[in-house]
Amino acid sequence: MKKAIAILMAVIMTALLFGCSKEPEIQATTTTTTTTTTQPAPSVYNPFTGDSDFDESAVGRRPVAIVVENSPSARPQWGIDTPDIIVEGEVEGGISRMLWLYADYNTVPNKVGPIRSARPSFVEFSELFDAVFVHWGGSHNKGSYIGGYGVFGRDNVAHIDGMAGGPLFGRDTTRSVSSEHRGIVHGDKMAQVIEKKDCRKEYSKSRFTKFDFYDDVHDAGTDPAGTLSCRFSSRTDTRKFSFSADDGKYHCGDWKTDVQFQNVIVLRADTTYITTPYKGSTTTYLNYSITSGTGFYASNGKVQPIKWDASSGRLKLTDGDGNALSLNKGNSYIGLASSNNGGKVSYQ
Repeated sequence: MKKAIAILMAVIMTALLFGCSKEPEIQATTTTTTTTTTQPAPSVYNPFTGDSDFDESAVGRRPVAIVVENSPSARPQWGIDTPDIIVEGEVEGGISRMLWLYADYNTVPNKVGPIRSARPSFVEFSELFDAVFVHWGGSHNKGSYIGGYGVFGRDNVAHIDGMAGGPLFGRDTTRSVSSEHRGIVHGDKMAQVIEKKDCRKEYSKSRFTKFDFYDDVHDAGTDPAGTLSCRFSSRTDTRKFSFSADDGKYHCGDWKTDVQFQNVIVLRADTTYITTPYKGSTTTYLNYSITSGTGFYASNGKVQPIKWDASSGRLKLTDGDGNALSLNKGNSYIGLASSNNGGKVSYQ
């Protein structure tokens, strides 16, 4: 009897140990899963700066290029800290002039200037961005010289001229300087004027320069460039930049105000001086060859030599080995330095 009870207890204990610890059986089932691939929405960013705060309504719309003078009487220029890109180079008599590029013309402030006249090299450079060119007057064809107005007609460039008047242009009255240093553009009228203008409103992809940008800040190269200077030719002054580690920008105080740039680019180009009659005397214009050349790119306190090419109708920047050049996100300064008439770049 005791033996039978012992056997029975052993059977019960075995059932408790193995039966209770056993995981419940899971019935095999077949599940059909449908996977939907969602393409990420296209990134909306400023094609000139890489910044992501770009107005979506401006995507595909033509930018504007505004001529701004640079004589001492014109400084400080109104709105000089607002363009996406500032281009600067020589025009005549050792004088430099600027071209301010805005990817979205609705960001042009209500007072920009002083506005000056068109020169052929500046018009040609603006064509690399398929921009609507904004100016007040311009040089005319004389002999072998093709002036700013000549390039407008030759290349069918959309432009808005202050000589024709209109709500876009005005005169500042706060400075005691001659009238040519007081012409301004009212940015709040830009959309209205362009909308009424009989021209193409969307940019052509084959004629529009977009830059490539890094996601994070990168050194432009390996060579230090705590300071960088660009002399446009042997006849001009020198533009000077100093890098600040505090904000990671290059600062320039040459315009009687502190202007900061994320990127400083210098393009070396062949130049030609052309002397023409002007108001009973003569004047000597400088023309840049907007074709190809070498240059330098500085950002984050470093610099590297680069190459540039505009043969496709767009501005292509590459490193010394021919690889596509990426920039750091932010505004840029582009200096045009003569490669055969004393242009010079130095840094340390």
